[in-house]
Amino acid sequence: MSALFREQLLAAAGQAAFPAERTLDPATGEEVFDAASGATLAQVFSLFGITALTPQDEDVDRVINTACTLATEVAAHVQSLISAGGALDMVEEAGDWHPAYRAYLSALWQGDRDEVARCAQALNLSSGIPNGSLPLEAGPLV
Repeated sequence: MSALFREQLLAAAGQAAFPAERTLDPATGEEVFDAASGATLAQVFSLFGITALTPQDEDVDRVINTACTLATEVAAHVQSLISAGGALDMVEEAGDWHPAYRAYLSALWQGDRDEVARCAQALNLSSGIPNGSLPLEAGPLV
């Protein structure tokens, strides 16, 4: 399960690193992500434990910032953890990371969705990452 979860996580992150621009929905006149982009963002949010933010959220900046941060920074740390065989102590920069972020990465490594959601909540990630936030490595969002 964990290897499959990590594979799905990194594949989805690769697709969501730079979300598509929102376009006008001809039926409603509102700006929305196209169906494929919306589905990719929803998958990324689900895999990374983001439970209170959707691609359709009114705060587009939060949606994009969350997707980009997860898909680039967090995914890169997961990739480093994969390269280190799951040993956080073997990831050079991990020593400076906040314990809550280390726990989050460990949960992502293990592929335990319940633990990922719990750790995301401990980092105050459930509603996404607002612009101007400190890096997740520094600890819970304020």
